[in-house]
Parts: sequence; structure tokens; C-alpha cells
Amino acid sequence: MPLSAAETAAIEERRAQLIALRRLRVSFEDPRILGLGYNSSNTARKDFYRAVVERKKATEAEVDAYREEQTQIIQDLLDVYLPQALGNSQEGTDPDPKAAELCLKLLERDSKLNGYEAALKAELSGPGGGAVPIRAASINELRDLIRIAGDPDEDDEDLEGAGQDAEGDDDDSDDT
Repeated sequence: MPLSAAETAAIEERRAQLIALRRLRVSFEDPRILGLGYNSSNTARKDFYRAVVERKKATEAEVDAYREEQTQIIQDLLDVYLPQALGNSQEGTDPDPKAAELCLKLLERDSKLNGYEAALKAELSGPGGGAVPIRAASINELRDLIRIAGDPDEDDEDLEGAGQDAEGDDDDSDDT
């Protein structure tokens, strides 16, 4: 059964007070937090988490609405100024440099607003999705990894014997 408006308002008020106390670094075991009506510190912790998640969702919804509004404004401006910026050879109109500059700024703003220019993040993972184990490796082990990856080194032809010193490491000096 859904909560009534009065119950929802009381929960929001209690959560607002809880967040205010936590911002002051008040412990969950403090009597002021338990005085808000929580049965235990664990209940207060769970409710704090719920409040944070709800506020994060509300903020994300506001940001999405803002992006949509701004994107629509930018699109409307581009609809007006892009034809002027490009000109029309059939109608005999020349491109307008000021309109072109405005359109470029609008397109850059749209890219920033919607995250189109954000750098792509790549993550390497090891076995089972965990961290990649790193340890010291010999030059032969590194070359084997490169060969497996499909980008063999031209020097790999003579790995056996020639070009290696007494310890088995490759001497990549270009001295002849």
C-alpha cells in the first residue's frame, strides 16, 4: 500500500534532518540521530543510504531535463543560423562568416552538454575480470606477448641464439 502524503512528508523531513546531522559529522550512534525516530543506528544508516540514492536520482533527472531543454534551444538556433552560415549557391547567397562562427560555437556547446567530446575510458582487466597481474618479465616473455597480440617484432626471427647475451636477454643495440 502506498504511503499517504503526510507519511511521505514526515519521512522527507526526518531524512532532511538526518542528512543535516551527518553533514555535521554526527555519528549514527548519537542520541540526536536516534531521537529522529530510528529504532537503531543500522536503520538510520539504511535510511541515509536511501535518502542519498533518491536525491542522486532526482538530481540526475533535473540534469537530464536541463540537457534536453538546452539541446532543443541549440537545435532551434542551428535551424535558423546554419543555412545562413552555409549559404545557398542556387539562391546566390554567400556564406555568412559570423553565422558560421556562431554555429561552430553552438555545435561545440552541444558536444560538451551531451558529453560527445568526453574521452573514452578503457580498462584492462586480468583473469576473471580482476586486476592485471604485473611482474618482472624477460624480453622473451614480452616478445611472446607481443607475438600473441598479433604485432610481432621484426627482430623476433633470430630470438634463438644470435642477438642474446649470456643471461638470455636480447641485446637490442644497433651497433654493427
